[in-house]
Amino acid sequence: MTSTVRIPWDRNYDNEYKWNEVCARAIEMFGLPGDKFETHANIHYMDFIFKSNKDALMFAIEHNGIIVPNEDLTVEAVGRYMQ
Repeated sequence: MTSTVRIPWDRNYDNEYKWNEVCARAIEMFGLPGDKFETHANIHYMDFIFKSNKDALMFAIEHNGIIVPNEDLTVEAVGRYMQ
């Protein structure tokens, strides 16, 4: 089971100019993407998909991320295909 941590890049959040620090910290804590986590980015946010719920929680707390429930991710995926 995976856990997704979403870090928004909008101007309403403090992460807009810190994206490189967030990504560098993820690599420092968990290694390169592939073993413990994967990433997906778009213009509004970056998703970090962790294989461990504990790792996801630690990362979300450290970077003010949002843990996105799997049900919400399913709804987003279906919504993209219905447009």
